[in-house]
Amino acid sequence: MKCAGLWVVIVWGIGMGVGLAQNPPVSGLSREQQQGRELAEEMRLLQPVANATNQATLEIRDARGNRRRVPLVIETRAGTSAAPGWSTRYLAKPPAPAVPEILTIVHSPERSPTYILEGGSRTAAEVVPAGQASVPFMGSDFWLDDLGLEFLHWPEQKIIPGPRNNPPMVKGRSCKILESRNPAGRPYSRVVSWVDNEFKSLIQADAYDASGKLLKQFSVGSFEKVDGVWMLKDMDMIDEQRETKTRLEFQLKVAK
Repeated sequence: MKCAGLWVVIVWGIGMGVGLAQNPPVSGLSREQQQGRELAEEMRLLQPVANATNQATLEIRDARGNRRRVPLVIETRAGTSAAPGWSTRYLAKPPAPAVPEILTIVHSPERSPTYILEGGSRTAAEVVPAGQASVPFMGSDFWLDDLGLEFLHWPEQKIIPGPRNNPPMVKGRSCKILESRNPAGRPYSRVVSWVDNEFKSLIQADAYDASGKLLKQFSVGSFEKVDGVWMLKDMDMIDEQRETKTRLEFQLKVAK
């Protein structure tokens, strides 16, 4: 299957892995911790190679089963040699009388993402710093820091060995299990991710609260072949404690 790394980059079916130098062992870290740091860094270095625009929809289901749909325009802007890093812009267009809202996430391999919110009830752009971005986007189960994959920037990363040291399989793909621990301890205390061994793409992630209970679960959904390339069609975020669910669906178009 041909697809790109990380879940954000998968949307456009193109991604670039920057060459990763072999990091010298850090004193006091176990082999699993050293490998976890290296995998998290490798995932942070993945980025889109070209600008792109996609149409998508947030389908939000509350605990009573009520559903609402919010159309999205998702724009990615690749970095340059003069301005490394990249950004993703989510333009949400809810039905009237609600006001459109824009979320821009600025990504950098070296530091945690920056989140910029515009529209809605705001009279000016609001910058949300990393560590304070556990805020639902458009009332969905996707928080800002979920969309920014902020957990990959936490300092404590560790590989969890698979059963009998065999690579775990998720959705037919061989994976590594990465455990990321939040130094703040909340609202996520840790995130356990299943990362595709070949493409370094995120296939599933379980987030736990401060008491160690499962709080939210992310998983990729189905894929569709477009111009010979398998592309992600949808992904789910489930809040296990609130019993709510959000599906992000992409409108995949064949290139003309």
